[in-house]
Amino acid sequence: MSEGHNLPVWILGALLVVAGVGFGLAAGLPLTSASGGTPSAAAPAHLELTIVINPVNGMPQYSPANFTVPTGLVVVTIHDTDSPMNWSGCLCQVRGVVHGVEYLNQTPYAILPSANVAHTFTIPALGLNVLSPGQSTVTFTMDLVNPGAFTWFCMAPCGSDGSSGAPMGVPGYMTGTMTVA
Repeated sequence: MSEGHNLPVWILGALLVVAGVGFGLAAGLPLTSASGGTPSAAAPAHLELTIVINPVNGMPQYSPANFTVPTGLVVVTIHDTDSPMNWSGCLCQVRGVVHGVEYLNQTPYAILPSANVAHTFTIPALGLNVLSPGQSTVTFTMDLVNPGAFTWFCMAPCGSDGSSGAPMGVPGYMTGTMTVA
């Protein structure tokens, strides 16, 4: 390669930094760890959640509702066994995930159609909002940089009482705690 095609190392470094900042803004989460460094190259952790109908009371619930994940990249898979719903008031914007998309049955989406969204997995403190259509598998990646306990909840009006009653806001059903350790 001729000398005219080589970029000085400082220019290449600056381009990578700018690209990294742009990626961090697009993902909605910072690209620095709690210690101020860059994220580790360690393999991501995995979390499996399932939305099931409680056989005793008929209410949908996340299982588990309370869980612990490590800092760094966490790949989350939600298996939603509930029925599809039409949440006409849904803004359906995916937020706070790596690359700005969730995968619905392996197809990437940044905005989902409201026609069959049954539930959400939302953590306002992290800017996270993921949508879960009934009878689907949703996968997304979070980049968690700060330890702590974070309340998650479902924003979709679900259950026989819609948004006014159970299971909305009932711990262990459509709300719980994610602890980042």
